[in-house]
Amino acid sequence: MQIASPRFIVSSLLLALSAMPATAQIVERPRPAGWERLVPGGRFMDRFEASAQIGELTSECWGGDNVKPRDVRNGIEEPEYSYWGGNITKVDGKYHLFVSRWKESSPKGHMFWRNSEIAHAVSSRPDGDFKVVGVLGMGHNPELFRCKDGSWAVYCIDKSSAAHLYRAASVDGPWSYERMKLDLDGKKMIEGESNFSFCTRPDGSVLAVCRGGGIWLSEDGLKPFVRKSEGRVYPDVAGRFEDPVIWRDETQYHIIVNDWLGRVAWKLVSPDGFSWTTLPGEAYTPGIAKVRANDGIVSNEWFKYERMRVLQDGYGRVIQANFAVIDCVKWDDHENDIHSSKNITIPVNPGRRVETFKRTRRGWEARIKCERNFDSKTDVDVDSLLLGPQSMVAFGAGVKPIGTAEAAGDLVVIFPPVELDSPVVELLGKEKDGRLFYATCRTDGAKLGFFKYPR
Repeated sequence: MQIASPRFIVSSLLLALSAMPATAQIVERPRPAGWERLVPGGRFMDRFEASAQIGELTSECWGGDNVKPRDVRNGIEEPEYSYWGGNITKVDGKYHLFVSRWKESSPKGHMFWRNSEIAHAVSSRPDGDFKVVGVLGMGHNPELFRCKDGSWAVYCIDKSSAAHLYRAASVDGPWSYERMKLDLDGKKMIEGESNFSFCTRPDGSVLAVCRGGGIWLSEDGLKPFVRKSEGRVYPDVAGRFEDPVIWRDETQYHIIVNDWLGRVAWKLVSPDGFSWTTLPGEAYTPGIAKVRANDGIVSNEWFKYERMRVLQDGYGRVIQANFAVIDCVKWDDHENDIHSSKNITIPVNPGRRVETFKRTRRGWEARIKCERNFDSKTDVDVDSLLLGPQSMVAFGAGVKPIGTAEAAGDLVVIFPPVELDSPVVELLGKEKDGRLFYATCRTDGAKLGFFKYPR
């Protein structure tokens, strides 16, 4: 038996869409044929979980009834400011958020965003209660990343959407401001310099993706970013793409990119950061913000979810996402009205770690690591597991376990010795308490190491 990773050619599955006016805020995108057959856990969106309640839910706040009551202490919000974008990073035991903001009373309301400033907010917890401790200067769509020498950079765009960097030796500043150096290497720019996202590679180099879907690389985050891809790496489908986010874990590289007009995001993966494959299923759509309140689950129906960014654990797994959200059409948010925007956080099921994945005489052996509050020997519903390429197990296809063993206190699940023509495969199923179980493995047994920054 052979399981091959199919070429997921989304363009042949998606219905053609007519062009929409640039000022439109929503169009219903038909989903690719077959997506209705995705199993639980087959979409990245299935990994979002309900947020813990930080403060009391209240309706004494700005916004339409669609976002009330809500936990105003989740993420960051203030009645006098509109917040947008930003990513959260843990440094020395504290969580730092670099986020753009402008006065809610500003002329043109939300459309004043080109005049925003970048605020530095800090919290003792990852999901909220962020308080502003300083302002770097003017800029929009900030993202913090770290360079090979241990210094920090905050990417942003100015009023003309030109890319700049704030740089500092410490995450607390002081910050200097400079033009971001881009080397096209003879290629054409795709959709300007906005919406860059960054991740550090094992050798300390910094990989980036721009709004247009081009891949860039800097040797150390200090030298110019050189364009590496010829064209965009996004799926070849109808979409107004923006706000990509890129990250890396032990197994592979990831991109999620948002179709702001269709209000649906797409997920891509890569074994090396340069060759990308689109996975089936929505990465996110409106409706994912839920709070685990005292009397049950409460949903806040934000109109737009944009600028997704991720918070990772020590193994690179995404444990939380944060979004810029607004309660209405952007052009309906005026100065001194009830509408505004903020940054919210949503917990993400990080999946489980596979310590080793190798082929033996018994078959493919996956050693699932125990960790805090998780004992793989007792907590995994082994009979529910499937193994195969990610784009196959998403539809419930793959091979089932043929046995189990134990190694140094961890569960080893044994699968048939089939041919796996894919650099990365996934285990998908559930845990005995009903929670989604998933883990990814390299078929070559390799792991992407983590670069140690100088202190």
